[in-house]
Amino acid sequence: MNIRLIIFSGIVTATLGTVLGTAAKEICKDHTYHARYESQFYQNLYDKYSIFGAGLGFAIGCTQQCIRELKTKREKN
Repeated sequence: MNIRLIIFSGIVTATLGTVLGTAAKEICKDHTYHARYESQFYQNLYDKYSIFGAGLGFAIGCTQQCIRELKTKREKN
């Protein structure tokens, strides 16, 4: 398996996840009045959307590339 390609794919999808998380953060920014009665963690959860998006994007990208690598390996045999 090509580890460099797997990590590169993870980084690219992590970048896309960061962009989507930042967009979600900007969309949810004006709706803070709904979270008045929730704990402090949930009130500031939208600040962490870009971090969650990056982590999820990295995991999805690495998994997807691993599946592609295994598929090409299986087809060669």
